[in-house]
Amino acid sequence: MKSFLYTIFVCLLCILSSCEKHDGLSYFKSKCEAELNGHTYIDQSLFTISPDAIITPEFVPTDNGLEFFSLLRTKRGGDIAYAVRINLFTTEPDAYLTEEQHIEKVATDIPDTDYWRYCQKNKITYATVNSEIVTSGTFKITSYNLQQRNYQGTFTLNFSEGILQGKFTL
Repeated sequence: MKSFLYTIFVCLLCILSSCEKHDGLSYFKSKCEAELNGHTYIDQSLFTISPDAIITPEFVPTDNGLEFFSLLRTKRGGDIAYAVRINLFTTEPDAYLTEEQHIEKVATDIPDTDYWRYCQKNKITYATVNSEIVTSGTFKITSYNLQQRNYQGTFTLNFSEGILQGKFTL
């Protein structure tokens, strides 16, 4: 029984140490900050323990690349302004960790609504902002620690509203 309570205590300590406070509320340390046309946006999830919680930004390494997802808001806890999704495909394992990745919309007669399926099937890097296909951009991991699953990086995405420039810490 003592070891069970100790385990729960250690888990809670780990969880709480991965948080930071803003305006009296606890948020996960993972965050994404971005700028578009002189306006700043943030994605930092409120600390919660719930099976229904959506915690972003999200960074998921895959066998041949990674998926990055962020819900940018004008302020913490505000309405979602931009949903950013970046899907990178690499030919070399973990190349996204050491090399800047380029995003370029491929010319095709596939409608934009099906473009992401085409890219996934053909392992083509792509990005969307609010479901709009990004025409060009970059994604770069600037530092990382694989054992602790910590990543820092930047991205730049060109789409119809301008150039969205972001940085993230996960």
